[in-house]
Amino acid sequence: MHNDFSIVTIVKGRLRQLSNLIGSIENAHLHPKELIVVWMAPPCSESLMTSEHFAIQHKFVANEPLPIAKARNKGFQACTTDNIIYMDVDCICSPDLFDGMLSSLQRQRVVMPQVRYLNSIPDNCDFHALSMQATGDPSNEWLPLNHDIAFDKFRTLAFAITKTDFETVGGFDEAFHGYGVGDLDFASRCETAGLSLFLVPGEVLHQYHPTFDPPINHLFDIVNNASVFKQKWGRYPLEHCLQKFADEGLINADYHETGLRVRRMPSQEEIHAHLSDKPF
Repeated sequence: MHNDFSIVTIVKGRLRQLSNLIGSIENAHLHPKELIVVWMAPPCSESLMTSEHFAIQHKFVANEPLPIAKARNKGFQACTTDNIIYMDVDCICSPDLFDGMLSSLQRQRVVMPQVRYLNSIPDNCDFHALSMQATGDPSNEWLPLNHDIAFDKFRTLAFAITKTDFETVGGFDEAFHGYGVGDLDFASRCETAGLSLFLVPGEVLHQYHPTFDPPINHLFDIVNNASVFKQKWGRYPLEHCLQKFADEGLINADYHETGLRVRRMPSQEEIHAHLSDKPF
């Protein structure tokens, strides 16, 4: 069974995760017209992956890496339908996920599913078996389903938007490079443009990858992107991260008055010490 929608994902090295994502899409009740896979690094043998259930288009730049925002925009631009679901390569989708997301998708609305997290990278994409092992983020347990929620809960892990709205908002700002802040900017522009964020009961499972609390492994990305965000929106994003960086002497404590500056690089021992045991 097919429906008139596209799926976009971007990939950098996570080939097993990509295989699980594609397998879960194949197991879904609804199949997309197309899956757009944007490779952030030069192509490899997996850049020729195909499916018997839907077309897979592989997009890449042969001799240079693609930044996250540019890769996402390239994927959305390649879609031939107006209904688009973006899925992080770490996702495994439930069989009925697309039914619920598409039935709720409309102009001026971004649709987002619930997320639960796995403690490993599975060797299969059996959603029902894996869901027994997954855990939720406690901070999101009480969010209302089939209801609008605040855009501060927006995550790019999985969301649906019409191509028309994506283009009206301007896509992802390519002034942001690397970790995190570009997602917050996109959410802020959606909210400013009058879009709503709608949470549906459908679920995705997030395949494990290590996280750091705070993410000092992305120190320079966060500092540079937070400065760009401040220039655009008049406030700093990720204040909890910035405050922890300041407490540990990684950035200047008076950044609100004088601007963000990196004071020192974290050591490998410090980075390892911030490795989180939480899957989210």
